[in-house]
Amino acid sequence: MADYDLLIIGAGISGLSMAHYATRAGLNTLILEQERQVGGCLHSHRFGGELDGFWLELGAHSVFNSYGNLLAMLEAARALDRLRPRAKVGFRLYTAGAIRSIPSQLHFSELLLAPFRLLGLKKTGRSVADYFGRIVGPHNYATVLEPAFNAVICQPAGEFPAECLFNARPRRKDFPRSFTLAGGLQTIAEVLANDLLVQYGQTVRAIQQASDGFIIDTADGEYRAHALCLATPVADAARLLQGGFPELAAALAQIQTAMVESVGIAVPKTQLKLSPVAGLIGRNEAFYSAVSRDTVPDSAWRGFTFHFRPGVLDEAGKRACIAQVLGLPRQELTNIIIKTNQLPALRVGQGDLIGAVDRALAGTRLALTGNYFTGVAIEDCATRSRIEWERLQREGW
Repeated sequence: MADYDLLIIGAGISGLSMAHYATRAGLNTLILEQERQVGGCLHSHRFGGELDGFWLELGAHSVFNSYGNLLAMLEAARALDRLRPRAKVGFRLYTAGAIRSIPSQLHFSELLLAPFRLLGLKKTGRSVADYFGRIVGPHNYATVLEPAFNAVICQPAGEFPAECLFNARPRRKDFPRSFTLAGGLQTIAEVLANDLLVQYGQTVRAIQQASDGFIIDTADGEYRAHALCLATPVADAARLLQGGFPELAAALAQIQTAMVESVGIAVPKTQLKLSPVAGLIGRNEAFYSAVSRDTVPDSAWRGFTFHFRPGVLDEAGKRACIAQVLGLPRQELTNIIIKTNQLPALRVGQGDLIGAVDRALAGTRLALTGNYFTGVAIEDCATRSRIEWERLQREGW
């Protein structure tokens, strides 16, 4: 059995962040990843052939200059010169077979009292629907904000905790407000992984505590580590912890998950009449959003990633929907890729639940990180990893 100071399960941004901190501190650190690439929800599909050099995001789409922990890691990796600003194009609504501007759907009379409704209104303990609906009014929430928030987190947002949707962070004005890297956001994961030890194609079957740490059982053998970090989807973490940490597993099992069926398509620019957009927000549609590559313009191609509600349309139905939205004959939809993502569906009371999780973790050499703690943004994941790393250091593991 191999011996490591810290073993991390999962090479998404959460696991890579934890490994970044541990490796820079001089620890012998290993990441086990079941896929053949790093990134997790940072998944940039890179086309070949006549589309060589063109890519589409099939997972996360946005990073901002308020992502301080992420920027610090990229700075340590000497990759800040690889940041590329995104073009300033806006979102529009798609509803009832038509594309509409967002202002055209607002009731401005309802908005007049919004500043007064905001006074004294706290996010904590309120759902997205309750908090934002109170501020903007029922019509504006139903026609604009609800579909927009659904698009942001790729799931029905109404019951999502308001405090987990957006987190205010200081911005670094020396960087573009919103940016990406050549090759897409997965490049971030690849940059971070360059200095890390990752073993791919490793499916973890079980973990158990030992007198000096943990034993991790995989299809290819066993690993021993002084400390362990689970950076997996929450359902996988709950399953792996059932044997040795039943209290933690039971708490994590309370966190629901949502599936999103994503379909990416690349189209020659000459075939589309649609003006450049950041994306289309679906209202009462089978898709939450159709996020565009127009934010990173290409000379010959345009691309869209449609994030569909799960189980609503079959593959043929999705193609028909895409063709209708883009105004293209179905037979011209040829450059298509498909991916299914699993996301946490957080609910009001999430803070109390995570408080119980953190109390159960205290004093152990087990760390948990991921997108199911304080929010689903990339920076939320990086921040959680830093918090857990600092806890392990404080407790003298």
